[in-house]
Amino acid sequence: MRYILVVFAATVACIYAQSFKCPPKDGQYEDPVQCDKFYECVDGRATERLCPDGLVFDPTIRKINKCDQPFNVDCGNREELQPPRGNNLCPRRNGFFAHPDPAVCNVFYNCIEGEANEITCTAGLHFDEYTGTCVWPNDAGRQGCNPGANKKLKDGFTCPKDQKTDEAGQVVAHPKYAHPTDCQRFYVCLNGVEPRDLGCQVGEVYNEETERCDAPENVPGCEDWYKETTMAATRSSVLAAMLLLIPAAIVDAQFKCPKNRGQFEDPVQCDKYYVCDEGEATEKLCPDGLVFDPTIKLVNKCDQPFNVDCGDRFELQPAQGTTDYCPRKNGFFSHPDPSICNVFYSCINGEELEMSCTGGLHFDEKSGTCVWPDVAAREGCGSNANKKLNDGFQCPKETRYDKNGQVITHPNYPHPSDCSQFYYCLNGIEPRLGKCDAKMVYNEDLQRCDDPENVPE
Repeated sequence: MRYILVVFAATVACIYAQSFKCPPKDGQYEDPVQCDKFYECVDGRATERLCPDGLVFDPTIRKINKCDQPFNVDCGNREELQPPRGNNLCPRRNGFFAHPDPAVCNVFYNCIEGEANEITCTAGLHFDEYTGTCVWPNDAGRQGCNPGANKKLKDGFTCPKDQKTDEAGQVVAHPKYAHPTDCQRFYVCLNGVEPRDLGCQVGEVYNEETERCDAPENVPGCEDWYKETTMAATRSSVLAAMLLLIPAAIVDAQFKCPKNRGQFEDPVQCDKYYVCDEGEATEKLCPDGLVFDPTIKLVNKCDQPFNVDCGDRFELQPAQGTTDYCPRKNGFFSHPDPSICNVFYSCINGEELEMSCTGGLHFDEKSGTCVWPDVAAREGCGSNANKKLNDGFQCPKETRYDKNGQVITHPNYPHPSDCSQFYYCLNGIEPRLGKCDAKMVYNEDLQRCDDPENVPE
């Protein structure tokens, strides 16, 4: 019976694809009723396709891969979707989803092929599935949120109840605290209640007196911090170099499984691990950009670097990223323009998804989320604002919204005299001149290039 149903479904899909009439031009075209279904037209023949579960088809995207997150796509009347194939944390295999506990409003999950990566909003913000990002609570409009939920880090640190004051007696909004054993790391309590584990850049240590990162010689007790870690790193690097000269099979043979079965970290490389079966070790690598966390109780122990303490496992596999937006194939990365601090990219298998922080926040790669500018401590932000093109065009100061009331990240504007050209403002502040393909003109109503007969003169 099941075989008959599969054959029937395949037959129906084939008939429907044959009934879809391809436009004269080869390309990819949306299904009229299902938002995650599309057709590839080649020489007038249509082949039915589905986006990965959780993504939907956007015919306006100029890339080959036109499947995107639902909050970036206007499906219109295409309301149907394929059946979900998710789990508890990932209702669909791909996408951004709220924590299953409705009281936990500041935590959400970035799901990649059914694997959940936990992300925490910056203090005071709530996750909004409608926009796929963290927003102010009144914008999210979620009920039953418990502001005291999830306030302890993995190492047990919680923010002290006593308020911290500065020299003038003013309450410190985001107090910092030194790590008890690691000179390079420190804690920040966002709004005094939400703890974050952060770290200084390599070569610096945290100075508790000045509450900022400083040279080791200025911090008593941490003067020799990098002498010790450098020696350890050197030993690890030498060992790693020696291991590269040894065939993988010999390395596997040299690794001694602590238990007969399980997954165990490599001692020097943070994204390498070993799968032990009956005492035999097989070397594995996490997807590029992720690292191995032996403390995770899930089968997939590869996670985002900001969630994992690699300790002395300094080495990583060579980066496989092919674009400026995705230095590695997976992860969260800052905009390549250092002046654009409120935009970042979620990279999944080398495909970037652009995301914007809510108003006033900057992206912080160390924590993988949007934080207050003083916590991110990035320099040169906003230096591309008020730029002017050679013809005098500047990006309007007014924020532009789509018909759903969402901020348009890169708004478009028609050229005053050339129908084939248009302006677009990167992140709303940096003007660029765009040009439609040959025999196409810009359609202001659709915000994209279109056939001339569809655009009134």
